[in-house]
Amino acid sequence: MRLFLAVFETQSITAAAARQNITQSAASKVIAELETQLGFALFDRTTRRVEPTDAAIEFHAFAVDVIATMQAATRSVEELAALKRGKVSIAASPLMIYGLLAAPITEYRKRFPGVRFELHELSTDETVASVRAGAVDFGLGAVEGELPGVASEVVYQGRMRAVVSKDSPLASRERIRLADLARFNHISLRRFFSVRRTLDQLVADKGVVLPSGVEVGTLTSALGLVKQGDSVLIAPSYAAKIAEEWGMRTIAIVDIPADAHRLSLIQRRLGRPTLATRKFLQELIPRLKAISG
Repeated sequence: MRLFLAVFETQSITAAAARQNITQSAASKVIAELETQLGFALFDRTTRRVEPTDAAIEFHAFAVDVIATMQAATRSVEELAALKRGKVSIAASPLMIYGLLAAPITEYRKRFPGVRFELHELSTDETVASVRAGAVDFGLGAVEGELPGVASEVVYQGRMRAVVSKDSPLASRERIRLADLARFNHISLRRFFSVRRTLDQLVADKGVVLPSGVEVGTLTSALGLVKQGDSVLIAPSYAAKIAEEWGMRTIAIVDIPADAHRLSLIQRRLGRPTLATRKFLQELIPRLKAISG
């Protein structure tokens, strides 16, 4: 299965063999044996490329699911009783990890120091893909509607606030409306961030245009730019709290709903989390729900 996925992704027997640390002839034999077992060809071989057949494209989703299940099973059986050993693998944005996960992880590891955490700083779309492929135990992100291969549960609902530098003409304001922010230049996130898509919909519903001269790929970069100038950033409450810690000012936006930014726990559908992950989630979910707002 691993070799099939490698050939499917690289479209090369040679490259796939190198990835799996076997010879090209051995890789060709394995693929031929798999095709014999399945009863249909998986690849059309040419002198330059190995093209997946329609059957291979259909088979690919099942192969990904099998490998993901095996990875989760392997992680689970490697654990010892009483959480003396284990691993929790999480995907989330850098500021979600900083603002929402750092404290729970630190407290958990004080009680279970043998459990290792593996954190993947990813966008929401990348988080969903990693969960679906079984590369991580769970993810945290703002997802919209049903997604194939994964299950989601809203665990955090937060406000969005305007973030400005301490020298901004808005720094003394405690409350503001979206229309008032239209007179200022904004730092915006790229469209692959769910918080950006949420904000775009809110702004469109209000008939407001927020001019932006800078678009960035992370909230960390956005906060750095706001701190240095007169631009405005509209950010989730957990990011706004970090901005205040870093010396910036934040302002309540009165015409944005209190639950505008909703984060979901994302897990692989029908997947079974490891013992260490299940224990961590039992503590994390109530904590996130308690600090919502």
